[in-house]
Amino acid sequence: MNGLAVSGGISFGKAFLLDSGASVSCRGISVEQIDGEMKRFLEGRDRAAVNLEKLIEKVRTEMGDDKAEIFEGHLEILTSDDVEEGVREIIVEQKVCAEKAAEIFAEDNAREMEELDDEYFRERGQDFRDIGQQLIKGILNINPDERTLPDQAVVMGEELSPSQTASLDMSRVKGLIVKTGGKNSHAAIIARSLEIPALIMPELDFAEHVKNNDIVYVDGESGELWVNPDEKTIESLKRKEEKLEKEKEELLTLLDEPSATKDGHPVGLYANVGGTFDIGNAVRYKADGIGLFRTEFLFMETMSSPTLARQTEVYQHAVESLGGRNVIIRLLDTGADKPLPYWPLPREENPFLGIRGIRLLFQKEDILRTQIQALLQASKSGPVGMMIPMIGSLKPIERVRALVEEEKLALGWTEAENLMLGVMIETPAAVQLIKEILDIVDFVSIGTNDLTQYMLAADRGNPSMTDYYDEFHPAVLRSIAHVIKQAGKKAKLNGICGELAGNPLALPFFVGLGVDELSTNASSILKLKKILREIDFTEAENLVEEILRIPTSEGIRMRLHRFLAERDLLK
Repeated sequence: MNGLAVSGGISFGKAFLLDSGASVSCRGISVEQIDGEMKRFLEGRDRAAVNLEKLIEKVRTEMGDDKAEIFEGHLEILTSDDVEEGVREIIVEQKVCAEKAAEIFAEDNAREMEELDDEYFRERGQDFRDIGQQLIKGILNINPDERTLPDQAVVMGEELSPSQTASLDMSRVKGLIVKTGGKNSHAAIIARSLEIPALIMPELDFAEHVKNNDIVYVDGESGELWVNPDEKTIESLKRKEEKLEKEKEELLTLLDEPSATKDGHPVGLYANVGGTFDIGNAVRYKADGIGLFRTEFLFMETMSSPTLARQTEVYQHAVESLGGRNVIIRLLDTGADKPLPYWPLPREENPFLGIRGIRLLFQKEDILRTQIQALLQASKSGPVGMMIPMIGSLKPIERVRALVEEEKLALGWTEAENLMLGVMIETPAAVQLIKEILDIVDFVSIGTNDLTQYMLAADRGNPSMTDYYDEFHPAVLRSIAHVIKQAGKKAKLNGICGELAGNPLALPFFVGLGVDELSTNASSILKLKKILREIDFTEAENLVEEILRIPTSEGIRMRLHRFLAERDLLK
């Protein structure tokens, strides 16, 4: 059986089938029963809140404050007036029982999130379903699943919700198999943080193919799953597992080695951060810095914008954890394509070309000013880069710089100048204006995901555009080369922070261009470092000259592949 591999490695263990969740089956109610159902909802919500508070303490003790914060956000949403009013409206208008109203409310919110173009935001729909399940169990007075995991457990279910994760002893988990989600789903993120294999298998019928305690093998490299395999298959899988483990041990020997080419040219290998847990991974893999700190997760934790204190706490934690290395934090990048539940926005025909990123923040200047204040406070602890998203002209940069100066004045700022101002280069306009942009910023970072879709007029979230969305398109690579060349001339820090930054095939191209830093998932840093340390900088420079003359994506890929193959770097 095959699925989508979202976390690498190979492991075997005993199947452990997750509780599928509380089922809801109730008839419609009469007008006279509405008050009684609201009472049931409020009492059930109180029980759910008590269970969540217990869960928060368990998580804080076993996993740390950063993981507990996820459930503190759940608790705030669960007990919010928005949820109460939403459920009340469904009970009154649709004449359904409390548990059905909670299910409808959670499902409606989850679907709204899943219809968004941004993958990270789509995956957050799962959080609403999790909160809905907690409410339903509270209303029905169902106790949380407290079964004990067997040793070497491979956890399997429709999905793995945050609350299910927290209730399990994850030290016993050797693999994850779920039917729903993607690379940014909760299950995938947890698997990568635990370094265990995980597969998404939407076609798998658990009832037909698996039962508790079956022996299963999970291959997070090929995406394959075996249930009760024969001895010959087991022996083959064990050999592959041993080989991967040996390769992993070899990579760990590179932890303290510098991120540089064979002839000593440095290329910073930075980490992406999409949650507080990623900060720990950046430290663990000794990232040279944080190249893309996505602040959106802070704005999705609760049903209101994060306070100045909360933002300062998280940003400062990242800066202190990195111990003087650069921490580049992107200003809130949201819009109609990835709206926040408490910021209703008008629907747009093409949200990627609408009010998003800095354009939206200018409409909500109080939010922008709070974020600037928090970044200033965090910069007391070390170097912080404030990165502006969705730049198409010079005016937004000048306006943000003016706001920074205003906030400094209001704070009576006398601290060292640790706050750098930079922009994400993700529009063709920014590429064309790069010389002028570099005159007024401290750094630039190229967001290859959006740059590719804007450059090629190909929506990266549209499956039918797969043949047109191509990060190796010569127009994209030539645009990247132009930006990096101009940044080098002006001695400005430059980097790459899209998916392409973590692609080993693109590494020699970026090295030869003279890119200062590449920002990728922390778990990919050592793999990139191994290849980087075998590349000769001069040879990579010569390669770039060839690549920029090749007129097709296919030709570019073939040349990059040959470069790595000739040096035995495709293992």
